[in-house]
Amino acid sequence: MQKRIFDYTAQDFKTASRNQLVDSIKNSEGRTIMVENVVAIAPPIDMVSGAEIAAAFGADMITLNCLDVMNPIIKTLSESPDDVMNIEQIKALTGRLIGCNLEPVPSNVTHVDVGRTVTKETIEQAIKIGLNYVMLTGNPGNCVTQETILDAISLVRSVSKDIIVIAGKMHAGGVGNDYNLSIIDQFAEAGADVMMFPAPYTTPGVDSNLAKSMMMKVHDSGMLGMLAIGTSQEGATESYIEKVAMACKAAGADIVHIGDGGYSGIAPPENIMRLGITLRGRRHQYKRMANRR
Repeated sequence: MQKRIFDYTAQDFKTASRNQLVDSIKNSEGRTIMVENVVAIAPPIDMVSGAEIAAAFGADMITLNCLDVMNPIIKTLSESPDDVMNIEQIKALTGRLIGCNLEPVPSNVTHVDVGRTVTKETIEQAIKIGLNYVMLTGNPGNCVTQETILDAISLVRSVSKDIIVIAGKMHAGGVGNDYNLSIIDQFAEAGADVMMFPAPYTTPGVDSNLAKSMMMKVHDSGMLGMLAIGTSQEGATESYIEKVAMACKAAGADIVHIGDGGYSGIAPPENIMRLGITLRGRRHQYKRMANRR
């Protein structure tokens, strides 16, 4: 039986190669879930991190947003400001694939900490601290374009052939909805494993038909495809999440992403769970929630 990512244990993640992990996502047939979490703010519940909440409600991949890889601390809800966590602890507690956003910002953007941007040093540091993947994308207002992302893919691959690279945009990111499908082949040639686009009904003009065209072209290039809910609609109703999830599956997405716009840096847990039940059904969802570490 081909191994699927939601069947993986923590030990599997420790020993699997980049190609094995990418294949496990492909074998999951659209049932892989990525949950994003802002680690620079305290989570909504004490004694647990946002990443642990994400894992508890069914995440396969957890993306740490606003992580400074040069100072990789993860805040917790605690009376002590010194009560923080590190990547090693997060990986041990969640048993999931852990990555972070790195932003290929233009040189004139100076308000983003260096540890959140794409440089040779930050890529090396991301690998050193044990991240399984990097997601090359842009937060709103940081002027990241598909072209700056393309350059970043090549830089990552010049440093490492082993780390998983996810690249693309889920929303305007401060420069407009530049979803140019003609650049897809260049992303693949540069070495990206997964290309990201916005999920249907999240940005103006992106419907299920366009999403299907995006995923078909991504697959034709040899990459996997991810559709992302990253426009704060991750904090919308469960019925909305369900509709988007069904549209993502029909469009051919290998990974469905749910963003961090909810409670203190993470989507409402019930929306994460609704996404999982819709994409997987209860059997696989509850098995994942049981946290097979």
